[in-house]
Amino acid sequence: MARISSVSDTIIVLPIVLPSVAGVGDLADVQLLALQSELGAARRRVDASSAVIACEIARRSDRALGQQGLAARTGQSSPEKVIQKLTGVSFSDARAMITAGTALDSVRSGNAGWLMSVADAVTDGELSVAGAAAIISGLGEPSAAVSCTELRDIATVLVSRAGASTGIGAAAPEDIAKVARLSRARLDTGSVADLEAHRLSQRTLKWHQNPDGMTRLTALLDPESAAIIVGALTTALSPRRGGPRFIDPADVQRAKSMLDDPRSNNQLALDTLVDIVQLATRAADAPTVFGQKSPAVRVHVQADALDTGTGLAYFEGQTAPVSIQTAERHICLTGMLPILFHGNTAIDVGRTQRLHSTRQRTALTAQWNGCAWDECDKPAQFVEAHHIDAFNGTNTTLANGITLCRFHHMQLHTNGWTIHARSNGTYWLTPPTHNGAAQDPTQMHSKNPLRNTG
Repeated sequence: MARISSVSDTIIVLPIVLPSVAGVGDLADVQLLALQSELGAARRRVDASSAVIACEIARRSDRALGQQGLAARTGQSSPEKVIQKLTGVSFSDARAMITAGTALDSVRSGNAGWLMSVADAVTDGELSVAGAAAIISGLGEPSAAVSCTELRDIATVLVSRAGASTGIGAAAPEDIAKVARLSRARLDTGSVADLEAHRLSQRTLKWHQNPDGMTRLTALLDPESAAIIVGALTTALSPRRGGPRFIDPADVQRAKSMLDDPRSNNQLALDTLVDIVQLATRAADAPTVFGQKSPAVRVHVQADALDTGTGLAYFEGQTAPVSIQTAERHICLTGMLPILFHGNTAIDVGRTQRLHSTRQRTALTAQWNGCAWDECDKPAQFVEAHHIDAFNGTNTTLANGITLCRFHHMQLHTNGWTIHARSNGTYWLTPPTHNGAAQDPTQMHSKNPLRNTG
């Protein structure tokens, strides 16, 4: 494979001769490890080229370009999404490609000399893209308190620890990231306030649904937030974690109940956090969200299922079913709003005003349960109501409405995509013409499983 010096160079990808994996079960240990190492080297060389290309995709998808950016013109909301589509990697891996590719380009253009050792190692196939991204994001950029020389020296050491030449003893990207962040923090000790502000700016909370219906919650907490949340959980779970011995009989009984609880520590921690949130949202002075009091969660259920006590229900924004009994309990105890379905359709509450009413938006959201663009994962909380046919004074109805996230709503109005409703109740998305040729429409599917029940 050709060595790449910048995104402006011609990239020549030569065929990579992959070792045979036939009879791998018969290999000796040393041969097995050598084969995996050889495949790893091939992957790193391919990833080095991918990183440079990813950088260029990101540059052509810059937000400043709006709907004319490369990602937007392909129907994707970010360069990471484009790379995911083309390569099949995860979103975080796609982001790592962009990070490493951007650093490579910056080094070669003379704007990030302190990362020269990182760029050389990636280009030579000695350092993985994930390892490079860990070093780059962990070290950050030079500042008044941290010189280029200091960052260059640390980067060189980290490359040696993460590089392929160290073999089985190479540090994982996660470990390299921790060391990089700690090294940067030690260099910044002269400015505690600046470091605190940086940590605060890095705080994040995100979630996504797994294919099995479970939701993964990922948080990065600044020290103050961690002290509040972790402190509360630690106190609540103290009997399980070797906490103090209690004298008060009520505290003794509570500790015994927790020790006898069949749930694991991690399960108890999650249930405790849910209880804390529910307690806060039920308070009389609980804050409003977008002008609405909590709870904002809704339960979707067939009307006859509530009558008979058999069937299933869904929480809005979720794909895993829950029992009718669970739906009834939440409706009764928490005041969650039930959305009743008759057959395949929510109750139509059509109006003649220009914008869909709150009740209509509620029904539309129930019908589509998120952005109706098939490959979009934006949940129901982040959608807008769109008129399929232009407003004519009387057609602000459920039949003429569909929910789209802001990005895909803009796609329809800016890049020539269209949606058509057919007489059989199906909705079809047609891309803009490409090189003068019409594109085939694709059917749009609701993300609410109840839409497809009889």
